[in-house]
Order: sequence, then C-alpha cells, then structure tokens
Amino acid sequence: MALQTFTWSPLNGPQADFSYNTRTTQYGDGYAQTVDDGINPESQSWPLTFTATTVEILPIVKFLRAHGQSKTFKWTNPLGELGLYRATDLKITPLDFARMTVTVTFVTAYRAEEI
Repeated sequence: MALQTFTWSPLNGPQADFSYNTRTTQYGDGYAQTVDDGINPESQSWPLTFTATTVEILPIVKFLRAHGQSKTFKWTNPLGELGLYRATDLKITPLDFARMTVTVTFVTAYRAEEI
C-alpha cells in the first residue's frame, strides 16, 4: 500500500524534541567513547496543534484515526524535511458547536522502503 501524505499545516510554533540513541563506554582513566547506536540514531517528536472549524478539522481527524499509532505516513516537518512519521497522543477538544482543536504528536518512523 502506498504511503499517504499528511498535508495540513499546524498552528505556528511547534517545538521539536530531537533525541539520539548512543552507546557510551567509560574507561577507568576518565576517558569515555560515545558512538551512534543503530543505522537511524536520531528520532524526532513534534507536538502539533490544529484549531479550525469542525468542517476543516474533521478530515484531519479522519486521517489520523485511519492511521492510528501504528501506520506510517509522509510529512514535511517545519524544517522543510520530508520524512516518515507516526501519530501519537491524539486529543480532540470541541470549543463550541462550530470549532474544535486537535493536538497530536508526530514521531519519527522508519521503514525499509524508500519515501
């Protein structure tokens, strides 16, 4: 199945969390050696917020619910980098009968296939 692309723009100001998998060996003389662990040592986490009318938000919710937390999709992050992500921590807050807010966190996903 072809990967779908998430195309909606979040509110301004998402703050990314970059983390790295590394291994460190500490030697007795105070020297430490640190190396990357695995072929994809960097992971990203992007908490995003969308606020709009219910009509505008429902396609976003439908996309995110269809992918759940396990299905990978393409997304271009605020740095302009196209990558593979999964959605976690989906929360929907109705503001009134006409508007709602969706918050979700996109985390880096890896697959053997090319983007």
